[in-house]
Amino acid sequence: TDLDGTLLDRRYDLKGAADAMDSLHQHGCLCVPASSKTHLEMVELSTFRKFPSPYIFENGGGLSWPSAREPELIGRSAEEISGLLDHIRDEHLFKFRLFRDISVVEIAGRTGLTEASARRAKARQASMPLIWTDTRESLERFREILGFIGLQVVSGGLFQTVLDKRCSKAAAMLSIAEEFNRGECRPGLVACGDAENDLEMMAIAGTAILFPNKAGQYVSFDHPRLHFAPSAGHEQWLQRLQHVLALQSNKVALEQRRTEYTNVE
Repeated sequence: TDLDGTLLDRRYDLKGAADAMDSLHQHGCLCVPASSKTHLEMVELSTFRKFPSPYIFENGGGLSWPSAREPELIGRSAEEISGLLDHIRDEHLFKFRLFRDISVVEIAGRTGLTEASARRAKARQASMPLIWTDTRESLERFREILGFIGLQVVSGGLFQTVLDKRCSKAAAMLSIAEEFNRGECRPGLVACGDAENDLEMMAIAGTAILFPNKAGQYVSFDHPRLHFAPSAGHEQWLQRLQHVLALQSNKVALEQRRTEYTNVE
């Protein structure tokens, strides 16, 4: 599940979000947060969890397992990416500001985070958000240039984020799911999100739950098993998940009854 704009709303209730995720444990579900947040921000959320799980941070730039001492970083480091962006900006005269160069106070003001949380948000390891102040046409040219050197721009919420092309929430989700495959027994995947950087993850899941953005609109997305949540926040998130799980449970029960009936015949 995505966090900001999905499981988390303006209240930024980490304990409420953690309790909602943990409550699905009784249904045999493992809830994996997948966010643009940093490792340090995700650690903060994990302190509220009763049932620790892996988590995906920085849009798939890294993932962490509860038993691991250090997170697994995928692709280029934030430091290398920042250096490349400095060079591209100087050479092509693009107008943007790197997260690295924005003060904690400004980040807190733009995001609504506390200054302590804003410091954790600045601790990038595998990506670099930026504030784009140039034209839309220039942004497309910027994307093309990054593509030539193996980088990508991911749009999500307030910022554009640059990271290695090999990284995505979807790839990280599949990597985690692979660890739970047991021959023909594979975990069913449900993915929740609200923004463009969630769509690939949602597209490859068996079931998708789409949340509205801050403007109250749903991004354009098509999926054979698509459900819509009316708003962000852990209460609506949990209600939607419980609804989806109930539908799947009923489907499994019906298939079992059909199998039993066939066997009797």
